[in-house]
Amino acid sequence: MTIAGWVAISCAFLVSATAPLLLRPILTRLRVVDVPNERSSHSVPVLRGAGIAPLLGFLIGMSALFSFLRPWMFELLVIGLAGVALALLGLFEDLRGVRILTRASVQLAVGAVATSALVWHSGSALWWVPLGAVALAGYTNAANFMDGINGISALHGAAVGSAFALIGVLTERPWLLATGLVIAVSFAAFLPWNLTQNRMFLGDVGSYLLGGAIGITAITAVLDGVAPIAVMAPLVVYLADTAFTLVRRVLAGEEWQQAHRSHVYQRLTDTGLSHLNTAFVVTTGTLTASVVGLFSLVGSVASGSVAASGIGFVAAVYLSLPLVLGARGREPEAPRTDGWLPVDSYEHGGFVPVHWVVVGGTGFIGSALVEGLRLQGFQVDTVTAPRLRLNPNATALETLELLAQSSDVIASLAAEMMGADVVVNAAGLASPCASASESLFGANALLPAAILLAAERAQVQRLIHLSSSSVQGRRKVLDETATTSPLSPYSSSKALGEAALLAGVRDGQHRDSPGLVILRATSVQGAGRTTTGRLRRLAQSPVASVANPGDRPTGVSSVKGLVEFVVSVGAHKGSVPSIVLQPWEGMTTSSVLELAGGRSPRRLPAGFCRALIAGGYLFGSFIPSLRGPVRRVELMWLGQAQDASWARSVGLEKNSYLAEVFETATERVH
Repeated sequence: MTIAGWVAISCAFLVSATAPLLLRPILTRLRVVDVPNERSSHSVPVLRGAGIAPLLGFLIGMSALFSFLRPWMFELLVIGLAGVALALLGLFEDLRGVRILTRASVQLAVGAVATSALVWHSGSALWWVPLGAVALAGYTNAANFMDGINGISALHGAAVGSAFALIGVLTERPWLLATGLVIAVSFAAFLPWNLTQNRMFLGDVGSYLLGGAIGITAITAVLDGVAPIAVMAPLVVYLADTAFTLVRRVLAGEEWQQAHRSHVYQRLTDTGLSHLNTAFVVTTGTLTASVVGLFSLVGSVASGSVAASGIGFVAAVYLSLPLVLGARGREPEAPRTDGWLPVDSYEHGGFVPVHWVVVGGTGFIGSALVEGLRLQGFQVDTVTAPRLRLNPNATALETLELLAQSSDVIASLAAEMMGADVVVNAAGLASPCASASESLFGANALLPAAILLAAERAQVQRLIHLSSSSVQGRRKVLDETATTSPLSPYSSSKALGEAALLAGVRDGQHRDSPGLVILRATSVQGAGRTTTGRLRRLAQSPVASVANPGDRPTGVSSVKGLVEFVVSVGAHKGSVPSIVLQPWEGMTTSSVLELAGGRSPRRLPAGFCRALIAGGYLFGSFIPSLRGPVRRVELMWLGQAQDASWARSVGLEKNSYLAEVFETATERVH
């Protein structure tokens, strides 16, 4: 390679290695945080989206290659544009979220366009176009699925890029040598940022770049006449892990599309291997398969057969490693009972959470929680929430900065929390119809951040903040990601409270920081609650109706169900994700109205309902006060699905207690 080539490679390395210095404050400001879920192997929020660094390195490196590899400019252009396009899709996913159908469509479109260009340029058969589209989309998703532990993706990029570079040398293809090195150095340079104490994650932008750049390079190489077995060998471990896991989950009757921790590499961490050791195992498999694949470059049938057999053997050994090493997996939960569990049944993490403190213990949910805890024999103290004020336009970081003016409040809260194992923040203003005010944002955003600092000072083991699922707005399926789309001042205040807590945990450098759990409650109902009375009257009125057929899930839940879930979360053995959603209690739009009103609601055409809702939101853009009522009608007609993945994964979904809540109303009707 010429001096210009090495300059291009060096530029890619330097840009990727230094870009995170500028990215960290930007990502912090934008609150681009990876919140752990059941697929995650980390337990606290970490900055994601840092894959912009290798993206910049890749972009600079590929651009520089144009200056001295002019005969292969077309191939380099296709590889560069396809990799960057998929990375930008991943960046949008990191920042805003993208629906699965949209994501898949864009990936297939990029693959089809890129492969079509290569087919036209090389004169290959047209059947390569659909094959290339599916292959590129498939490997992009495989790389995304495999990006679950520290170091694995950066090492994979370095290993596969190096393998491509070696193939380029052996086949005398300078473009493949140079492209492989650009991929290798762009991801290798990011490795220290992923492994240091204040680590950063690639995010979808990085994993999409990894899969996209490798996938399109492999397609280009095959269309350029390189032996397919040699090209595919570096990819086989990732493909085998993804395919094996998918088939295994489907055969087991699991929800294959849901997040999980069933990948082979994740099961390897369950055997006791560290993240880095597991990443090295995966990388070793990749390098071994790559070396074996080189035999196919000889060009004979025998050498190709030997290479294919060897690669298959490497994949089989890798897939069997969890069994060979004796994967422990997650410990099964103890069988649940219909009654309350005794205190000593809740031992976890080396202590029994005997002493609980409930902030806001006199409110509707707080008082129910205090009663439930005491019935189980826990020691419970209540703390009156101080009244705080916050500008509704404040950001999460500004909210944390304002805490410096509340040092007396934090000290007072910490004193009342001393000796507590678990603190639950049940305080705040539950006012869905309230207008934006300093008191609303002070109670729902500033207070949670103050409680976090107080809990840290009191050396509390776990802090549970009761938030609201309304922070995700009209999202089709409520989930446990940090993505929020609030529609009202109330939900905006709750969303700001979540962001401030996550930012506080992320910036905390103290060993005594409590384990934070943001618990998103759904529409909680109970005897004596104003909203429950309104729901009863609505269900008994002539306007009670649903979009046909009325079988859509609804977030209406019971206070007893919420209390049981809070207690289970606080006393759960081991770590809990930073955001969990209250489990669905099995209610549909029709069944909840029947239960509350004692009769079946009217069923309206679904298309008619959606049209009216769309019109309502259109008017609401001019008259903001209409959005609240429109949203309530939308929930009554169309409901909202909930994906309480963590609760389901640990067996905390229970039957509904709403029959008890509406028992009085039902008896009156009958």
